[in-house]
Amino acid sequence: MHKLRFLILLICLSFIRMETSHAAASDYKIQAEDVLRITVFDEPTLTLETRVHGSGTITYPLLKDISVAGKTAREVQDNIKALLAKDYLVDPQVNINILEYSEQTFSVMGQVRVPNQYGLPPEKDIDLVQAISLAGGLTPNAKRNSIELFRDGKKSRYSYDDLLLQKNKDPKKRVVVKPGDVIKIPERFF
Repeated sequence: MHKLRFLILLICLSFIRMETSHAAASDYKIQAEDVLRITVFDEPTLTLETRVHGSGTITYPLLKDISVAGKTAREVQDNIKALLAKDYLVDPQVNINILEYSEQTFSVMGQVRVPNQYGLPPEKDIDLVQAISLAGGLTPNAKRNSIELFRDGKKSRYSYDDLLLQKNKDPKKRVVVKPGDVIKIPERFF
């Protein structure tokens, strides 16, 4: 009886985990270098695997170049379905899967235990506190009130303690790390 309850609990937890990762993946915006699998039911000539070009487009049979970067898989799926239905097929059933995510990275340097370049997980956002944790955390010599974030040629400063408070108070206001960000933790002078 206890084994059965435990098994049911495990099954429920796995469904919750699958649902959570599906929701996160459905928000993912397609980027250059991602690999997509496009399937059209009962149309093998329109089913293909393709890499997103640096221009943010894919080349697709009958439709030529289609812009996909910055859109979710669902948006691309609906777009291809509409384009195929317009001139070629009656009620096409289109499915898009992201087979491979392009490598998106950020850097953490300065007074952290493991300064390095790190990969951003495609399925979820990470904030500055989590990024610093990935780098092993702050060293004792870190200037905690002067975390620098370089993004798109601009520099912003944050206090590590304020970031921690903000994260716990209002998770929606956390500072999310973006591809190409450089996080620098300066050394404090005694």
